[in-house]
Amino acid sequence: MGPGTRDGVAWHGRLRYNTLAMPKAFIMVDVVPGSEARVQQAISKLAGIKLVYQVTGEHDMIALLDAEPYEEFAVILATIRSIDGVRDTDSHLVLQ
Repeated sequence: MGPGTRDGVAWHGRLRYNTLAMPKAFIMVDVVPGSEARVQQAISKLAGIKLVYQVTGEHDMIALLDAEPYEEFAVILATIRSIDGVRDTDSHLVLQ
C-alpha cells in the first residue's frame, strides 16, 4: 500500500500510524556530565512530558513526550534543546 491517509490512519509502505491520536515520541537526551539531575528535573516539568529516565548506554536520558498537536512536538523539542546542560537530542516518533 502506498502513502496516504484513510479513516485517521496514515500508511507509508507497510508502516501504519494513527493520525487522530496525539503524537508520541521518545526523546534521547545527551547532557553535560554533572548536569543530569538538573536537566532531568527541567525536562520533567515541561508540558507533554510523561516521564524522564536517566539511562545507561549511548544516551544519558530518555523522555516520553505526548504532545498535541504535532506542531507542539517541535516547540517542546526546541525547549529541551535550549535547556542549559543539554548537548544533543535524538527523537523517535511512535508509529503504532
